[in-house]
Amino acid sequence: MFLTRKKLARRTLLRGAGVSIGLPLLDAMAAAATPEPPPVRRLGFIMYPLGVDQARWKPKGEGASYTFSEALAPLSPHRNKFTVISGLSSDPDRTKAGFHDRALASFLTGVEMTKGKVHVGISVDQIAAKTLGKETPFASLELSTENNGGGAAHVGPVFKTATTPLPFEYNPRKVFERLFGEGGRIDPAAAAARNAADQSSLDGVLQRIGELKRQLGAGDKRKLDEYVESIRDVERRIQVASKKRPAELPPMTRPAGAPDAWPDHVKLMFDLQVLALQADLTRVWTFLYAREATSINFPHLNISMGHHEISHHNFEKEKLDALAKINVNQSQLFAYFLSKLDALREGNSTLLDHSLIMYGSNLSVPTSHSQRDLPIIVAGGAAGRVAHGRYIALPGDETPLSNLYLTMLEKVGVPMEKLGDSTGRFNRLEM
Repeated sequence: MFLTRKKLARRTLLRGAGVSIGLPLLDAMAAAATPEPPPVRRLGFIMYPLGVDQARWKPKGEGASYTFSEALAPLSPHRNKFTVISGLSSDPDRTKAGFHDRALASFLTGVEMTKGKVHVGISVDQIAAKTLGKETPFASLELSTENNGGGAAHVGPVFKTATTPLPFEYNPRKVFERLFGEGGRIDPAAAAARNAADQSSLDGVLQRIGELKRQLGAGDKRKLDEYVESIRDVERRIQVASKKRPAELPPMTRPAGAPDAWPDHVKLMFDLQVLALQADLTRVWTFLYAREATSINFPHLNISMGHHEISHHNFEKEKLDALAKINVNQSQLFAYFLSKLDALREGNSTLLDHSLIMYGSNLSVPTSHSQRDLPIIVAGGAAGRVAHGRYIALPGDETPLSNLYLTMLEKVGVPMEKLGDSTGRFNRLEM
C-alpha cells in the first residue's frame, strides 16, 4: 500500500519490542516540513512634533462615511488601509501643566516622568522589540531627521528601560551603513563576510573578559556582566543575520548624507525603512519627522517662520494657516510611505497589510502644549487582524493612548495586561 497523500512528521519513529527506529527522509516528510509560514507582523511608530490645527485636521462625520479634512486629504488613496482616531490622550498626571518634556516622555510610555530626571517606563516599541526582535538582526530602529544640536544622535520618546532613552539616528548614510555595511551598495556577500569577521572578534573579546573577571571585585564583575549581555545581543544579531536568506532588494547606493530639503530627507528615511522591513532586518521601528520643539523651516511651502514659532500660534490666523499647510505636507509624506509599503507584495497581501503603524503627534493644540485629544492614525492590517476605513471620534479626552498600544501589541502577537496609564484595551479595531 502506498501512502501518497499522508504527511509525516520529520522525526517519526517506528516503535516496537522496546526499540525505536528513525525513518529515512521521505517525500511525505518533505511535504510536512514546508508548511506555508505565518505572515510576519511588524509594528511601527511615526511621530511628528508640535501638533495640528484641529479645525482643519479632524474629519467631518464619523464611522465609515466620514469626509476627509483638509489636512488628511492626501491620504485618501489609502482610505481602506487606515483608521483616524480622536479623543485619545497621553497625559498621565492632569494636575501638571503641559510642556514639551512631559509630552515627549509619556507619548510611548504612558508614564509621567519624574521631576528632575528622566525616569519613565519602557516604551511600547521596546516591549514589542523584546519579542519580535528575536527573529531579526536589529531588534528595533530609531530614526529621525534632526539631531538635538549636541551630538550625532537625537534622544527622543523611546526608552529601553525606565532610565535609558535610546538615541535616534538622523544621517541616512549612517543608517544605510548600519543596515547594509560600509560598502557603496547593498551586497549580501560582503555582509556575510563582515558578520563572520565580527563573530570572530566577539569570540576573542568574550574570552578575554572571562580571564579578566577572575581578577576583579564584585562590583566590577557586575558591570562586566552587563557589558557581556550587550555583546551577547550583538552576537545574537550576527547569528540571525547569518541564517537569513538574502532578500531580493532593489538596487540602492549609499546616501551621501542628509538632503538639504526636509521633505527629501523624510522620503529618504522612509525609503531606508522600507528596505529594512523588506529585508526583514527589523520588525519594530520608530521614526520622528523632527525633534521635539523643532525650529525647522519650510521654504518649499513659502513659510518664513520656524515650526516652533508657528506652533505657539495663540490662535493667530497667519500662524494657524501656516500650521495647517505643514499638516497637509506631513500627510503627503506619510502617504508616500504607505504607497511604498502597499506596492510590495508578500504572499497574497502587501507589506502594509502585514504591518501595524501608529502615526500621530504627542501634542494636539501646541500653543497650550496639550496632550489631550491627540491626532492619531492607525494604518496597516497586522496580517488580517485589523479592520480600517473609519473615523472613530471618542467622547471627551479621557481615554489613554496606552489603551490603543495594548491593542496594537496584541495584534502583533505581544499581549500585555498593562502599559503605563492604560485602563484596558482599545476594542475598536476589530475585524
